[in-house]
Amino acid sequence: MTTIQSLVHALAPAWGFALLAAVFAACLLAERLAPGRRGPTGGRTLNLGIGGVSILIRAVSAGSIGALATLAVNAAGGGWIVLPSHGWGLIAGCLAYLVAMDLGEYVFHRAQHGVPALWAMHTLHHSDPDFGVTTTVRHFWLEPVIKTLTIWLAVGLTFKASPAIAGVYAAATYYNYWVHANVRIGYGPAAWLLNSPQYHRLHHSASPEHFDCNYAALLPIFDLISGAYRRPARDEYPVTGLDTGEHPRSFVQAVVWPLRNRGPQTAPITSTQ
Repeated sequence: MTTIQSLVHALAPAWGFALLAAVFAACLLAERLAPGRRGPTGGRTLNLGIGGVSILIRAVSAGSIGALATLAVNAAGGGWIVLPSHGWGLIAGCLAYLVAMDLGEYVFHRAQHGVPALWAMHTLHHSDPDFGVTTTVRHFWLEPVIKTLTIWLAVGLTFKASPAIAGVYAAATYYNYWVHANVRIGYGPAAWLLNSPQYHRLHHSASPEHFDCNYAALLPIFDLISGAYRRPARDEYPVTGLDTGEHPRSFVQAVVWPLRNRGPQTAPITSTQ
């Protein structure tokens, strides 16, 4: 490893944290300037508390855990399809890897709404009435482990990706913070091309009319293919949260969220599936 490569490797965590800090700051500023829907923001503190001590780890690695899992599988001999990693081929490799990972994210997300055990965990994410950038880290702590052992493992077994390709995808996943921002921004007729804050807000809506739509992480084309696509109306920024209003009131409740004394199902388990 050259001196430059060693320096890049050593500074990678710092760059990851700096990128997340910049994204968070930009999203919070946008939320103040053009909020999608004005309301209380007290949930932000709880959201960050749900992350607890691990928030710093997620800040550095949330965008790259999947990429690292794939590289680990590759190092162990996995990867049936070797993605090109030089010249113009690198661009094609990055696109192929991004689409494959995004498809995996999409399938896992649909499973979270269709499998009762996964839905019990995922409702923590959907229980936020103060939808905003901090909602991004409002996930039950076991979900990343399950995702690592499913979609990321599957992608790693399918594709052999270079560190450069995995790094590009890791950077692209920071876009997830933007789509959770409480901002009055949608992409209009181009909504099918790329996820947006308005598009994803409909997925978090507490109104039954919005259930079972807009599951995409990055590419809404998967919603189009599956029939779950719903283009937001011009001024459509619904109230978010579970339709029962249920939400954790403390960090402890969030940690044991799936084990709570649950009432009726708070959202349909995808009647369209």
